[in-house]
Amino acid sequence: MGRVIVVGSINQDITVTVERFPEPGETLSGTSTSYRLGGKGANQAAAAAHGGAEALFVGCVGGDASGITLREELRGHGVDVGALRTDEEITTGIAFITVSAAGENTIILDAGANARVTGSHAAEAIGLEAGDVVVLQGEIPAATNEEIIDWTHRAGARVVLNLAPVYAIAPQVLDSVDVLVVNETECGLVLGSPAPGTPEEALASAAALRERGIASVLVTLGAAGAVWACAEGSGHLPALDLGPVVDTTGAGDASVGVLAAALAAGHDFASAVAEGMRAGSTAVLAAGAAASYAAIAPVTPAP
Repeated sequence: MGRVIVVGSINQDITVTVERFPEPGETLSGTSTSYRLGGKGANQAAAAAHGGAEALFVGCVGGDASGITLREELRGHGVDVGALRTDEEITTGIAFITVSAAGENTIILDAGANARVTGSHAAEAIGLEAGDVVVLQGEIPAATNEEIIDWTHRAGARVVLNLAPVYAIAPQVLDSVDVLVVNETECGLVLGSPAPGTPEEALASAAALRERGIASVLVTLGAAGAVWACAEGSGHLPALDLGPVVDTTGAGDASVGVLAAALAAGHDFASAVAEGMRAGSTAVLAAGAAASYAAIAPVTPAP
């Protein structure tokens, strides 16, 4: 059984709940404010750990109180934080999140220390093995992701790239990843075409991404579930309704983390996607990002 190594972002999430999102220039009163662990990388590592994987996190926090708190909070989710570096010269990344009464969210990021995550730090801190799965996102420097992809493949391990947010990436680098995860908007941006509006259109988009050389593709569609495509086939998984939606923050990260955990446990891609989608559907039942992952069921190792 392989490990899940997440190289990515870790943020102080500052979340304000409101009845509705404000219009430009409008001031609204919030109903509550919370401070929690966030960042796509940290969230995905926490989800992988709740999904039963041995999860390691490589990243950077600042020399402030938030950095100390977030390190311990991530450790509390069962993640190995031995490779989480502290840079005393910069502040920890911050995400300002607004959550509406309907459970939808908006997010503004300040990268902070996340901009100082490097590929050399990861290579020095972690000895990769062939069964490992390395997870990347778009919240750390593009050059770092490129270095990590090369490092991962030289070790014979696999890369899962969650290209969120989308950034300019060289075609040969994107096409070399083993698994690409995007939502419908990100899918359209990568292909340079309108975002798919139906599962059928998303399946066509996933096929187009595979034609470029990407081995496996997952396109998440929110309330419409997700579609997947790989060498063994393709399919559409409708969304799971496990209960009332409380907060969608971090649901996509839950799916990515548990998808990686399932791959590391030996599942094929279709089965890993199903595990990931169940995790995402579970995460929306509680408030927060990583804070909502406690109910995620561990992945059963593949026979």
